[in-house]
Amino acid sequence: MNRFCARIFGATLFVFVILAMVVQPARAQQDQPKHVFHRGIPAGDTCSTCHKAIYDQWKASPHAANGVECTVCHGEPASPDFAGMPALSTCANCHGDQVAQLKSDPFMKDKTCVSCHQAHIFVEHKKAAPAGE
Repeated sequence: MNRFCARIFGATLFVFVILAMVVQPARAQQDQPKHVFHRGIPAGDTCSTCHKAIYDQWKASPHAANGVECTVCHGEPASPDFAGMPALSTCANCHGDQVAQLKSDPFMKDKTCVSCHQAHIFVEHKKAAPAGE
């Protein structure tokens, strides 16, 4: 019975890993922005009117502390170029060195900013101590 359970567990784990590898690239940040239709925001409303949880996450981030508003990354909501998921090139506008490093690192192949950083919860990188310290 234990071997049977182990085989079922192993097979399930294998299927899960394969599905995770297949689905992940589909959700990853693209080189081109994903355009979505967004209605104009009525007078008196802001992004937080409809996206409160996301806005609260952003409000606690270094982007908010540095005045990087929603429109800097996403564009104007009523614009046909509004990006629901901004392109990697959008990150490069302010974080060119980090994007260049990401693109040049073989370990990071097929990864993007959002592969490691949640979309609206940004944590500054902590540098690792040099080896031997």
